[in-house]
Amino acid sequence: MKINKIFFLVLICACFAAYGAYLHNDFVLDDRVLVLENPFIKSAQFLPGVFKAGLYEYWTGPQAYDRMFRPLQMLSYYFDYRLWGLDPAGYRFTNLILHLLSAFLVFYLIFKLFKDNLLAGSCSLIFLLHPVQISSVVYISARGDLLSGLFILSSCAAFIKFMEKEDYRFYLCGIAAAALALLSRENALLTLFFLMLIGFLFYRRKLKFRFWAGFIVLYACYFLARIFALGPGALATHPVYFTGPQKLINFANVVFRYLLIFIWPVNLGIFHLTNFIGKLSAASLSVFALCLALIMTAAAVCFRKLLDLPAVFKFSFFWFLIGMLPVFLYFDAYPALGKSLMAESWLYLPLLGLALPASYFLLRFKKGALLVFAWAALLGMIVIFNSRYWKSEVPFYRRAMRFLPEDNPLQRKLAEAYLREGELPGADEAIRNVEKYHPDSPAAISLRGDYYLASGSPEAARDCYRSILVKGFLTDYSMSLCYSRLGERAKAIEFGRESFRLNPFFLPNIVHLSGLYREAGDTAEAERYSVLAQRLDPKNIRGIRK
Repeated sequence: MKINKIFFLVLICACFAAYGAYLHNDFVLDDRVLVLENPFIKSAQFLPGVFKAGLYEYWTGPQAYDRMFRPLQMLSYYFDYRLWGLDPAGYRFTNLILHLLSAFLVFYLIFKLFKDNLLAGSCSLIFLLHPVQISSVVYISARGDLLSGLFILSSCAAFIKFMEKEDYRFYLCGIAAAALALLSRENALLTLFFLMLIGFLFYRRKLKFRFWAGFIVLYACYFLARIFALGPGALATHPVYFTGPQKLINFANVVFRYLLIFIWPVNLGIFHLTNFIGKLSAASLSVFALCLALIMTAAAVCFRKLLDLPAVFKFSFFWFLIGMLPVFLYFDAYPALGKSLMAESWLYLPLLGLALPASYFLLRFKKGALLVFAWAALLGMIVIFNSRYWKSEVPFYRRAMRFLPEDNPLQRKLAEAYLREGELPGADEAIRNVEKYHPDSPAAISLRGDYYLASGSPEAARDCYRSILVKGFLTDYSMSLCYSRLGERAKAIEFGRESFRLNPFFLPNIVHLSGLYREAGDTAEAERYSVLAQRLDPKNIRGIRK
């Protein structure tokens, strides 16, 4: 049976019909740090820095654990910047192409494994259009999910080709794709497990231990590269919050809620929180142990019947389970929230394990193809409907916070967005919500200072910034702005230089310093900072004076 190429045309049309409305929406959330203010993506001179630090560390400084070594994600932004400058439409277009290519690979993978064009087309269409994919496809900062997903699927496709042809060129292509996945996102460590699943389910007679040796060597090289690039803390992970039965019970609760999102994808907001299932009583532990024993007994009794299940269900179950392993490790990584964190983007690749059995089930009906396409059309309409929440930062944050408690980190982001848009009443309300829960925190004090500065009260803003005990480059930059508006140029330069010392890549401060020195008549220093600014932003998007 040959691949029906008409499905690829359907996928292309469906992709741009559903996601095209998002192209011209603004940058949101971490896009400001990873794209707008990121010096590494704007100049080839600074590009090697992507191989020497974690994803956010030029902004935050080295992190203690869970460091994100994703140079390929940063390289992709560099090429986007060369093509599109800082037009978000270009970056989202790249995301759409990556997602579309992944859908093609899903089609190819399912067709090769099950020899069914309709099943492959249905599964790839649901994978493409399911609304839970919005937070990966249109969120520019989620590029790592798209890249790692694409290269994991590419590695699987190359491995299947290798098993069919026994041509080691495909084997090397699989290793190369796995390497690119590892440089895109840490979840690519699952690649070997996905390959083992395919090998044991579909090619068991051809499998040899040496087939895994190349991937094991690749993993060893990857860990060494991380240590070389990030130092001794490259492999450190967050402190364990749950262990044993509590971990399993809370993970089961999170998985159940992900299944609900798949079945009913209407309340989407990029992040979700669900209550921790806390300390278990002796009675609860006894019930858990009894249930576990019953499940294991049933599994043992039904083991032979499990082997007789259609391969679709076995493949789907284990694909989903493998894909959810990062969730098992990280759902409790933020105990300060007091709840389990659920990111919709974490379902990007595991979604294949849900879309496949759902498609298979619907296709068993007499008009199953019609049911699948009707479902896909409904999912596409939900995707289009949600585009209004991604228009700009303010509606994005307001939507996302509907699914979070009032005391959440996005309150600060919302206040900053209001200030950037000049909506002072909205900013004041959001800042009051931050102050309600964290009245003396540096974040609340800094936001209030930003509000005073935006409303034309530099003295009040300066007093706020002064009261912050632990200052950073942003606070010093804000102090410089205050003194500049107060006419105290020497103080403004002093704080601007301190901000530069703490973060020599923060372009707004460098441009500001250049202007201050020019006003002071020090053309040499003004030119020095101007040249540095132009090196950081060669396209001169900030309008740097020459």
